[in-house]
Amino acid sequence: MKLKKNFFKNKSILVTGASGSIGSAIVKSLLKKNCKVIRALTNDENGLYDLNNEIDNFYENDLLKNMKKKKVRFLLGDVRDFNRCLKSSKKVDIVIHVAALKHVPICEYNPEEAFSTNVLGTKNMINASIKNKIKFFLFISTDKVINPTSQMGKTKLTAENLVLNKKSKKIKTKFSVIRFGNVIGSRGSVLLRFIEQIKNEKYLTVTDPKMTRFFITIKKAVDAIFGAITLMQGSEIFIIKNMKAFKILDLANVLKKIMNSSHKIIYSGPRKGEKFYEELATKKEMKSVNTVKNFFIIKKVKDNTSQAIEIKNSHLTEHLDKKEISFFIKKNFNF
Repeated sequence: MKLKKNFFKNKSILVTGASGSIGSAIVKSLLKKNCKVIRALTNDENGLYDLNNEIDNFYENDLLKNMKKKKVRFLLGDVRDFNRCLKSSKKVDIVIHVAALKHVPICEYNPEEAFSTNVLGTKNMINASIKNKIKFFLFISTDKVINPTSQMGKTKLTAENLVLNKKSKKIKTKFSVIRFGNVIGSRGSVLLRFIEQIKNEKYLTVTDPKMTRFFITIKKAVDAIFGAITLMQGSEIFIIKNMKAFKILDLANVLKKIMNSSHKIIYSGPRKGEKFYEELATKKEMKSVNTVKNFFIIKKVKDNTSQAIEIKNSHLTEHLDKKEISFFIKKNFNF
């Protein structure tokens, strides 16, 4: 995705959840954008340590490494703590709010914790951003917010609404949301689980043969996040167009073939809160959509230029077949 030239130049950017798969990828990608400063906030001390080492290993030239690392501030703190949010976002231009509890089973078993991080943590960061007069605030959301059946989806939907409803003449911050599907290859993703099961010579566990999901690579997710920030006007939802969709069962069979595994696939049954397919927009939202570059854009304010567009769910969209999945995996991962 082509970005506005030099959009991030000399800007100060805060990334919450900076030790996660997406957060750390954002931080490392921002190092190439000539930013003034990058603040990497997380409550994961080991994650910050690992991110520091990853950046060290990213640059072989020591002079270049030191120049780049001087731009990164490794901040230990929790979005549940308003004062930490306030301090970490002071004199910042852009907040990319990634921090969240994302695993459906964990959130189901710990609903209060999911609410505290996903809802109250987002509220804290919103209020801190308003107080510090942040220019742009982008919330990283998920397809699980549509007709949610899980605590994860419900809390992220509540957080979305908090972000999108923060609009008045007195508030200078532009608040927007970006939604995408499963990030393939991220920590805890089904791809890594299947690989681990094959390496350990275990059965591959698929919840149900009918399960379908949208997938996006970490790189494309980060590119889309940057693209949304350069386009955002405030009070809109960005949905990435043309995300890949396929059956989880097909992914398991493809990995078996790629890794030459003879172990069988067993069906473990859907977990609590888990849906058979995912959606990217509600029927109401689909009545008011603009298409810009690689996005569907849903405005939460009246927009006379919008149109009705059907955004298909992961069941109804065209699925990659096994050959296409194999090509996708080999192209994006080291096989």
